[in-house]
Amino acid sequence: MNPQILFNFSLALLTTALIFLLKGQFLLGFGSLVISIGTSIIWLMLGFFGKFEYEPKNIKSEDEKDEEGKGVLKPF
Repeated sequence: MNPQILFNFSLALLTTALIFLLKGQFLLGFGSLVISIGTSIIWLMLGFFGKFEYEPKNIKSEDEKDEEGKGVLKPF
């Protein structure tokens, strides 16, 4: 799932929860608050696990390929 959607959803639910709590509808307010906190925890965990994914480093990029004098200059 897209992390930006989760972040926006949690902010919208947090705002909705605050409005419900100020109007006196405590059941809807606390329910929205709990869902908002759960969504923000999922958003944080998604960001943390994306940093620790394995990426192989032995793949050469297009700039590093040496094809007939093009690319990285090598010493004698």
